[in-house]
Amino acid sequence: MARIFSRSSIASGIWAIIAIIWLMMIAPFAAGQLPSNQAEAGRRLGEEFCAQCHVVVPRGQAGWTDAPAFKAIASRPEATIGWLSAFIEKPHMDMLNTGRPPAEADAIATYILSLRRD
Repeated sequence: MARIFSRSSIASGIWAIIAIIWLMMIAPFAAGQLPSNQAEAGRRLGEEFCAQCHVVVPRGQAGWTDAPAFKAIASRPEATIGWLSAFIEKPHMDMLNTGRPPAEADAIATYILSLRRD
């Protein structure tokens, strides 16, 4: 039985598909842009759940603790969406209801990182 496609052409095609998918996934982030709708949702969630302790919006009112402002958190070298989301998902500072579900944590993390460009 004759082969229609060689192994190398199939492998090349697979790598091309992987490259296209990868480019589609990183395109929104390539120019330092984060999804604005997710960042906006994260800002709203931050104001609802985090503003009691953190300054959520630049030049916003300080909370009642010495928790860092979101803009200060954004400037930390270790601050990535993954790192922030993992932290936000866990209850912290011995307070009730501080842990957020993964989708909310991702949105808040996206908002925090959006503050880097200001």
